[in-house]
Amino acid sequence: MGKTKQITVYSRDQWRKWLKKNHLVEESVFLISYKKHTGKDSINHKTQIEEAICFGWIDTTVKRLDEDRFHRRFVKRSVNATWSKNTLSYGETLYKNGKMSAYGKKMFLLGKQKKPIDHDIPDFPEVPGDLKKAFAKNKRAKVGFEAYSPSTKKSYLRWLFRAKREDTRAKRIQQIIDAASQGQKLW
Repeated sequence: MGKTKQITVYSRDQWRKWLKKNHLVEESVFLISYKKHTGKDSINHKTQIEEAICFGWIDTTVKRLDEDRFHRRFVKRSVNATWSKNTLSYGETLYKNGKMSAYGKKMFLLGKQKKPIDHDIPDFPEVPGDLKKAFAKNKRAKVGFEAYSPSTKKSYLRWLFRAKREDTRAKRIQQIIDAASQGQKLW
């Protein structure tokens, strides 16, 4: 297994061109993005995901590189992959609009046949008890979290609910607390 490439793209078109050329020959890529405070061009997460779905890829993890940059890992979907409700919704729109490659269509149609991975997570989840306890210990984080837009809060809570293991859940709670207490976003 080779080393995962790192790339930086500055537009939707560049990302789409990279995926078109590489989606069948590469297994994964780290897409480097600039944080907003830098003022440098970067494509937003939704755009990154939409283009990845078109080519049968999906994002996995995000990692901070330095004060100005982070990377998000994208991988080629396997035929056994399950999709989230959100990703299926994006896929449906992209499919109807004729944006998908042949491989992207194949992965989407296979994904539609399975129960979504987050079928048991509410669309608008309440703040769970363990996160409330963490907020009780860090009022600044609570204030920061409450300042997030409704869609950001929903995204973080659904991400928290998707954690399968307790240690993963605890780590995600800490990441939410750390970001919110600093007035920053995770992604």
